[in-house]
Amino acid sequence: MEEYYIQSKQNEQVKNLVRLRERKHRDRQKRFIVEGLRESLHARDAGYSIESLYYCPELFPSSTHQEAIEDIRRDGNTPLIRLSAEAIEKASYREGPDGILAIGQQRGHELHALNLPDTPLVLVLEGIEKPGNLGAILRSADGAGVQAVILVDCILDLYNPNAIRSSQGLLFALPIICSDRQGLAEWLQANHFQIVGTTPDTKTLHWEIEYNQPTALFFGSESSGLSDFWLETANKHIRIPMEGQADSLNVSVAAAVCLYEARRQREISQ
Repeated sequence: MEEYYIQSKQNEQVKNLVRLRERKHRDRQKRFIVEGLRESLHARDAGYSIESLYYCPELFPSSTHQEAIEDIRRDGNTPLIRLSAEAIEKASYREGPDGILAIGQQRGHELHALNLPDTPLVLVLEGIEKPGNLGAILRSADGAGVQAVILVDCILDLYNPNAIRSSQGLLFALPIICSDRQGLAEWLQANHFQIVGTTPDTKTLHWEIEYNQPTALFFGSESSGLSDFWLETANKHIRIPMEGQADSLNVSVAAAVCLYEARRQREISQ
């Protein structure tokens, strides 16, 4: 596939890379920008359609980047476009870019289409506001063996560059579904999930429940926690014990603590 070189930062493709930092342009184009070699490869390997991959050898931090470009060139399925350092630095969202940017096509997942095991572990996030927290949670979810992540009543853009970066591209490795609360509640009940809500207003600690059954583990927003709807819908409530003067953990830390307890229990039972 023929490649070409873009030197000017005023080039229209460079300008579009800059536009894709903003949600309104991502939503209108049904595309997203992904930055970094690791993140771009995660998107490709997860089956996302990569329309173009932009690279700047002058900024590559290691030979691994050049080798990856050569592999992509030999494969011939992804258009490669070389940018000057000036052009890619304008397009880059992060400081100290590694010389790799890609444009991918957005895609969605549906609850009814999920292919889950007999005893799935599903993570549900209600009203998460910060892209960095979402990305960190997704890394823990991937590591703990979560089969799906569901965002309920969430205004956060899944393809926010900070979410992609903080997840290290693992955002692409998991099925992530956006749902309304009524549809989700009906689906969970129809599939016989244990619904576990996290709240400081319970005596039950996070290790005192049984995770070796279909489980949906819920975390609420950073500012107000879970809504009354989900606290009333949940058939189990848990909290993480706190010592000292702090009364709560960052939601990404709390999610990691609970997810890895679920993972621990499930490994012991195997």
